[in-house]
Amino acid sequence: MRRLWIVAVVLGLIIAPAVGADMPTPDAAYSAQRVMETSGHQIGGPVFHDRGKERWERSMGGMPQVTIMRPDLGKLIMYMPQMNMAMEMALDGNPQTGLPSDSAGPKPVAVGREDVGGESVTKYRTEVDNGTGTPFTVLSWVTDDGIVMRTEGSGPEGTFVMYLKALSRGPQDAALFEIPAGAQVMPANPAMFKLPK
Repeated sequence: MRRLWIVAVVLGLIIAPAVGADMPTPDAAYSAQRVMETSGHQIGGPVFHDRGKERWERSMGGMPQVTIMRPDLGKLIMYMPQMNMAMEMALDGNPQTGLPSDSAGPKPVAVGREDVGGESVTKYRTEVDNGTGTPFTVLSWVTDDGIVMRTEGSGPEGTFVMYLKALSRGPQDAALFEIPAGAQVMPANPAMFKLPK
């Protein structure tokens, strides 16, 4: 169960918004509520995004958690406020980590136009192959300014849905995309973020 949550976060934050030939560059700035559903469970919380940088706050098992994605620094950061501790992982396209860079990730293909959450979006399909010969599919609904309104994934470990509510465009405070001064930072175990075999 815990592993499926991690896989869903990785797929939703990295693979679905991957920039491909047909997908808009994520150049919007906005805040919203992000909801993720998988295995009959739901978590949600505020998300803040500014031109590729992203912060998603949520509670898992009663413990607040924050994921910060910094493609400009090539980093994904998992921050635990109660412990003032963070784990850092490189977004480097290294197959050992399972965290693709924009250029190394699977390429999405546009499959049509729809309306999602009051926004006109393009639907994309991404076929993800983790090296086992059993590909799985991620569907994304993306606005013309790069906001991923909805993502659905299905594969060997199950399915997940991630979507936005209460979308509000506008500049975001740069401090949201930094961990607090004095936080203990350590490298994350790459095995935590491996895509399912």
